[in-house]
Amino acid sequence: MKRILITSLVIMMVVGLGTALANPEGTPDANRIFKFNVVGVDNPKNDMEQGSGSVIFVNLNEPSKISLVCSDDPAVRAEYPGLEAGSFDILNKNATDSDVDEPTSGAVIALPDPNLDPYIVGQKGDADTWSAYSLYIRSLGRPGGWATITTCADLVDSTFGGLLPGDLVRILNRTGYFGGYASVEQVTRSITERPQGKSIFTNVTAELLTIVFKVEVEVQIGTDPDTGEPITEVRTYYIRVPIFDDMLENEYWEYDNNGLKLLQVWIYDNSTDVSADDGALP
Repeated sequence: MKRILITSLVIMMVVGLGTALANPEGTPDANRIFKFNVVGVDNPKNDMEQGSGSVIFVNLNEPSKISLVCSDDPAVRAEYPGLEAGSFDILNKNATDSDVDEPTSGAVIALPDPNLDPYIVGQKGDADTWSAYSLYIRSLGRPGGWATITTCADLVDSTFGGLLPGDLVRILNRTGYFGGYASVEQVTRSITERPQGKSIFTNVTAELLTIVFKVEVEVQIGTDPDTGEPITEVRTYYIRVPIFDDMLENEYWEYDNNGLKLLQVWIYDNSTDVSADDGALP
């Protein structure tokens, strides 16, 4: 009888341990390769040794800037000695000093190239839309508080690498809070707001590793039979461009906080199809 009881206890302990080690809801059956917390604070930080582990401090009730640099870029590794190619790292924890007039202000995170191709939404052809890694987030702490997170960058190639089917008329994206263009796709309040009860992870790879541009393009639709002059019309297109693509520079996350005190970001080595929700674009 005693042996049966001991055996039952061992089985219960093993089952309990397996449950404890199971992946949190919303995360994939894959290897987690990096994680960090985004912590909202009332007062600006000065001593960036505060806070153990990988953490980024952001303003609790105003926008903060989290700059993105590519760890695969030799120039970036020269600027940050010790940064390894292909690695993930928090290079500056302090986003509470974000300043629209100071380009080098804010936090800095290093990420590898997501190995994605730019493409026109709805016409991706043979573009690679599967990311090299994936990002998942969840909010913790007391219910209430939320943030929007928008990927922004300067555009250095207004032809979009020759993807446009005509001449660019204008870019319809809003200006990012800290400069550049803001993606029309973002991590929304519905994802970040801390719910009552259990908080689950959400895959935000597309929102945080790409920028979606909304552009108007003048397209030739025919030729005037009398004059031989081209007949054109202005059409709207969406173009998804991955961070660290040659047509972008100065990428950053615009973290617009509205009282959210703790956001977890976990990165896994699985792939995500960033085109999966293209149909939901406005």
